[in-house]
Amino acid sequence: METGNDLSRRTFLAQTGSALACAGAALATPNALLAKSLAKKKANLRFSMYLYTLMNAPWPMEKLDIIEICRRTKEMGIEGLDFIGAGYNKTWTEIRKITEDHGLKTICYTRGISQLESPDASVRAEGLEEFKQRLETAHILGTNRIMLNQGGKASGNPSATNRKWIIESLGAAMPLAMAAGIEVTIETHNGTEAPFKIAAHFDQALAQVPDLRVCFDTGNSFTNGEDPLQGYLNNREQVTHMHFKDFSVGELGNARQICPPGTGLVDLPSIISAMKEGGYDGYINLEKGGPDGFEVYRGSMERIGPLIA
Repeated sequence: METGNDLSRRTFLAQTGSALACAGAALATPNALLAKSLAKKKANLRFSMYLYTLMNAPWPMEKLDIIEICRRTKEMGIEGLDFIGAGYNKTWTEIRKITEDHGLKTICYTRGISQLESPDASVRAEGLEEFKQRLETAHILGTNRIMLNQGGKASGNPSATNRKWIIESLGAAMPLAMAAGIEVTIETHNGTEAPFKIAAHFDQALAQVPDLRVCFDTGNSFTNGEDPLQGYLNNREQVTHMHFKDFSVGELGNARQICPPGTGLVDLPSIISAMKEGGYDGYINLEKGGPDGFEVYRGSMERIGPLIA
């Protein structure tokens, strides 16, 4: 028969054990959090061939030779292509077969939709239908990413107005993309009327459309008057695609004369360090900078390649 003292002792021991268990868990939690914070996401930076860089350098768009592009891209050790616009004298199904026959893949499909920036609801509805076509093209190409390079000119409105209406449009468009398993990115653009010119503009969109992702353009950020390193750091968690662009003449906010990436005013080494520190796992397009896009790529890869390794 247990006495009151026995019951009290048993209750005390049970309560003490519970308290010690809770204390142990509490002590373990900071260690777990510390371990998690120390386990950085591993960075994986790699180049992708941006067909925009090859337009008029060396071929006009209507004469782009997809087979030759794939052959030379593979020869340069690049695994992915970023197609822009339409045309190429082939269907998207044919283009996918050519890329896969060369052991390559499409990593992004780039094409803006100006109607999404319109104040007119009926025009934005047309833009949403265009958006559905972009998703379908991405599906045919076998990529899970589209990029909207929104320049803002077609609407005739200023940047802030275009930003307001495209954010409105994205609210309707993003559920379609999510259902299709396709990521939507928008580029840092240098057009005067462009809706997204600096990191703060993306902040406005992300507050309302959190699934949107950023394609960060170093040169456009620079010429728009933003320190590209700070711009990248501000949006780093949402940046999933990169454009390396550089300028050889001018200053922050007033740059001109595009040059091969890594030869101009933009501090690409610091940006690359930040990308690696933050665990960037994605592709980098090299944009313009010379009369032959392949040579732009070759020279820039020789300069920048050791930094991203």
